[in-house]
Order: sequence, then structure tokens, then C-alpha cells
Amino acid sequence: MTRAPLDIPGLANARDLGGLQRPDGSLTPAGVFIRSDAPDLVSPDGWDRLRERGIATVLDLRRPEERTPGVPDDIDLVAVDLDGEERDFWEPLEADGRWGTPLYYAPHLTDLPHRMAGVLQAIAAARPGGILFHCAAGWDRTGLVTMMLLRALDVTPEAARGDYAISFANATAMETLRRRSQHAEERLAVLTRFGHTPESAFADAYESLDLEEWSRSAGLTPGVLLALRTWRDSATAATSGGG
Repeated sequence: MTRAPLDIPGLANARDLGGLQRPDGSLTPAGVFIRSDAPDLVSPDGWDRLRERGIATVLDLRRPEERTPGVPDDIDLVAVDLDGEERDFWEPLEADGRWGTPLYYAPHLTDLPHRMAGVLQAIAAARPGGILFHCAAGWDRTGLVTMMLLRALDVTPEAARGDYAISFANATAMETLRRRSQHAEERLAVLTRFGHTPESAFADAYESLDLEEWSRSAGLTPGVLLALRTWRDSATAATSGGG
């Protein structure tokens, strides 16, 4: 299923997570979650379009030193550092390039579960309305959170990995908008070195995630897990339990 990109002036890697296939034939609901690159360049018209889509909260996944202003006062801004400063974790991943690919997803969830738990708690606690979540390019930190949300509704692996791959298709537009490289070729080279494509690397992390088990180990409350499984009361929980 081809999903049209969102036409939001100031964003080049934005998409609504609605319309993705689930095993029972249903689709994920639109207007609940939008993933994107950083909204610092969004125009007033762009914010109006996001309001029309029901966005009430922006969730910034970046480190404190990366954060930029620009979210209007009538939209809640919640910042949760998904990366953290645990250098023992990040140094080997930065050394071999895995940090910019889904190859770091499973280790991150295992070694730094509190980081993702903080993000998911913020999602569950956000006020009614849609949530736009982002990092800098909307690529891999945003992709990791997307993986958790899609797994919660048991989106098919094919649809989930297809969503991840869209960021590669959007790389040129991001470079034009932000006037800097998105290092797509470098990402592909790292993945190739580890025997992967973007889709296969994402699929490995996605299909290995047992959301129930991870949630217990991360200390998520039943209320937070229910909010994830129903996409904030917008969908029927997956019968398979998302792993």
C-alpha cells in the first residue's frame, strides 16, 4: 500500500502512521501519530495543517543540546531524551556506524530500557489529540519509537519495514530542505557491511521484539501498556499481543 507523504511546509520526512496493514485486515487509525523530522522550519501554514490533522502534542526525542524552538504555544511540547549520555553503550555503536541504523534498536531496548520507557510514558500521558514525534531527521530515533508503536498494534512486518524505508526515499528532499547531507549512502554501506538492507535490519529488530516481556522488564504500568496497545483508545488491541 502506497502512502502519500504529508504536505506540511517545513517538513520533508513526515508521515501519518495511519493506514498500515494489520494481520486481521484492519488498518492503523490515522490522526493518532505523525512521525517527522524536526519541526523547527515549519511555517505558520504548516502548523495550521498540523492542527487540522488534530495534532495537540509535539514529542521531541532529541538530546538537550540539539533542541530547537518553534512549537506554537497552543501545542504542548514534551521533550524526552531517547539517546541519553551512556557513553559505554554508544561508543562501540558510533565506532562501527551502527548508531545510524536499526542495528542499534535491539541493544538499546535491552541496555537502556528506561530511555524508551520514558518516551512511552510521555505518549500515554499526553493530552487528548494527535501526537507528532520527531528527532532531527525523523529517521532512526523516530524509527525506534515507530517500531514500538507499530508492534503494539501488531502491524505486519512487511508494512512496518516499508514505513522505515520511506526515510531513504525522502533523503534527497531532507537534504534540500535542511541544506546538509543525510548520509544515506553511508547508512547503506554500514548495513551492507553487516549483511543487511534497511528493510532487513528493521525487520530483524521488529520481529524479535516481544512487547509484553520488554514492558515488564522496563517497568511499564498496565495503563501505559494499554494506551500503546489501543493507540490511546483509537484502535482495538491486537489479539496476538504484539509479540
